Amino acid sequence: MTSLFEKARVAVLGKMHSLLDEVANTPDAYKQRIRDLESALADLRAAGDEATGTRNGYQRNISKLQANQANQQADIDLLLGDDDPTNDDAALRLQLDMEDVTAQLESLGTLEAEANNNRVMLQEAVDKLEMKHRTMVAGLNRITLAAAASKAKNRASSAAEAALEASNAADGASIDSIEANINHEKDVADARFDRVFDNLQSDDTSPEEAAKLARAKAALQARRAQIATQATEDAKLPAPANS
Repeated sequence: MTSLFEKARVAVLGKMHSLLDEVANTPDAYKQRIRDLESALADLRAAGDEATGTRNGYQRNISKLQANQANQQADIDLLLGDDDPTNDDAALRLQLDMEDVTAQLESLGTLEAEANNNRVMLQEAVDKLEMKHRTMVAGLNRITLAAAASKAKNRASSAAEAALEASNAADGASIDSIEANINHEKDVADARFDRVFDNLQSDDTSPEEAAKLARAKAALQARRAQIATQATEDAKLPAPANS
């Protein structure tokens, strides 16, 4: 029979794969995919916690049964070693109990292994989904900036078109002046757009991640210096005298 945890795992993983396969064509749809991923992450974590708790319960029961079995074996050895044949029946009953305990241990071992497998698979799914979530959040930031830049450029283009239409009623000198202004605005819009787009392409690392990386490198450098200092001090110590 499929366990409750296996059913939960299949359902949640199916939801996750469905989310990853869907294509979001607009920023709002992309935001909704992120919210759906966050919901799936919460479900996965809850299922993982349940699988972990169940595994721990099985392990606790197994430990108790193993302790009882050890005590029963000690009692059997005592009864068999006292040279009193009248209590051999008691040793037999204990042995029968031990057989039952062994069967229970085998069953619990199977259940514990299944719960642990579910826990491991769910944790792997959580790790993958968290990575996907980070990637999608970073992507959302990029497309949000790109959309804002595109809207600004479109507004500039609309303004230029309106100015060109108005210039049809003006004389040649006014048209030349308007065209010069429009070309200037277009150049500014293009330069601004190119600058923003270039920054989007080159800035793959967030400031937080860059700072985290810098701190990690500094910690490694400090540890390397400590190791070198310790090695130098150890080399200065006199060799132990032979006894």
